[in-house]
Amino acid sequence: MSEPQSYSSAYYAARGQNGGRLALWFYSRVARSYVRRGAILDYGCGCGHFLKYFSRQRYDTYGFDTSADALDIAKETALPGHLFSSIEEIPTSSFDLICAIHVLEHIERPLDALQMLRGLLRPQGILMYVVPNLSGIGHTLKKRNWIGYGDPAHVALYPAQRWLTLTEAAGFTIVKTAADGLWDVPYIDWMPLSLQKLIFYPAPALQVLTGRLIIPTRWGESLVTVARVN
Repeated sequence: MSEPQSYSSAYYAARGQNGGRLALWFYSRVARSYVRRGAILDYGCGCGHFLKYFSRQRYDTYGFDTSADALDIAKETALPGHLFSSIEEIPTSSFDLICAIHVLEHIERPLDALQMLRGLLRPQGILMYVVPNLSGIGHTLKKRNWIGYGDPAHVALYPAQRWLTLTEAAGFTIVKTAADGLWDVPYIDWMPLSLQKLIFYPAPALQVLTGRLIIPTRWGESLVTVARVN
């Protein structure tokens, strides 16, 4: 994971990533359903708001990021916990759970990153990642205005099947795949926004309320993947 100059505090603020978000709370619930306790690494932890949902649970919390600005914020956000700024600092075969929430699309060679993450996990360890889904309905409807194209730092935008193939090639078995739902309205130019919210919002809202991955892979903006070390 390289650090372009744009990964500053302004980068996170412009994208609403310098504070807590409902999506992070939901993903933490999903991750905790697969690993009830142990050591968790948030790979690409940003400002630490995802990791904080584990700090008061039965977990030893660790975060990694290359952005000095993000880590400065995370030191206050994710306490208690240990933060890494270099991959070389992270001990191998040490984690029961690794999460990468919208990180892998920032890496030019995601297979290398997936293989590296496998080496950090203990036997039967769990990896959960979220990436923009090029084969999702969101991309189909939005086309050039799709949210995945909105960040120039996204250098790995792939269809879902390619992500799953890369994951298996890195030495994982796929446990679960799903989508985050269609939440980036408007999708249809001629339809009132209020009606589009009534159509598209219930599915992601239900998924968040249940804390379960229930939306099919194609019906969302992002691919959510849970995988286990072979």
